[in-house]
Amino acid sequence: MELFARYPAIFLLVSLNYLLVIVAIIHLIFKSDYPVGSRLVWMVILWLIPALGVGFYWLVWYRREGRI
Repeated sequence: MELFARYPAIFLLVSLNYLLVIVAIIHLIFKSDYPVGSRLVWMVILWLIPALGVGFYWLVWYRREGRI
């Protein structure tokens, strides 16, 4: 917890990012109709590209659903 004591903003942003990644992966697994290969690609994108991966996933999902 030394990281939290020294850099609370960074710690909270990283924690928030991983929370959003977990929510997106749960949505990807249980709510989406992507084929298995596409799901695996999205999982890699979500874990390897911080912050942008989560936003990009939801943007593509809403476009695919016709909400944007």
